[in-house]
Amino acid sequence: MSELSRREAVKLAAGLAVGGLAGRVVAGDETPGQATGVLLPPATNDADLEQAQRGLEGFMFSEQVTFKLDGDGCSRDLVITSAKGPDGKPAGVFVRSAVMRIFRADASVDAFTRAGGVYWQFYNKAGTFKFKEPGALVLIVRDHDDTVRCYSLAYDERC
Repeated sequence: MSELSRREAVKLAAGLAVGGLAGRVVAGDETPGQATGVLLPPATNDADLEQAQRGLEGFMFSEQVTFKLDGDGCSRDLVITSAKGPDGKPAGVFVRSAVMRIFRADASVDAFTRAGGVYWQFYNKAGTFKFKEPGALVLIVRDHDDTVRCYSLAYDERC
């Protein structure tokens, strides 16, 4: 059985508090303090998207686009089909009724997305909306009445 010093216990607790040392295992045949099975957060290519998903402090609305969905509403998801995840890979974004999501618009799909366009699907209908900036950081809000509000986010650099 291995012994864990007070210093190592404090380090372990501090690491767990911030999520950095989740999964650390100390077995009987290891020396105290030897870390095995350390889980690291996945590598990311889009730090701005990750920051916005953690909290919107420091961001402001740059543009707004509003549209209304036609359908039964609550039982169907709005799917953004031209979006990227924090890893920079294409990812579908599912937006249920009364939900907010943040994503990066994928500007590499075709000429429309390179001009700031975003594709979406709702049930059996497809649609688009467009911002001035290609590859914008987007906050999308879907209300109970199927009104969809899309905001492009920018850093708030005002004093």
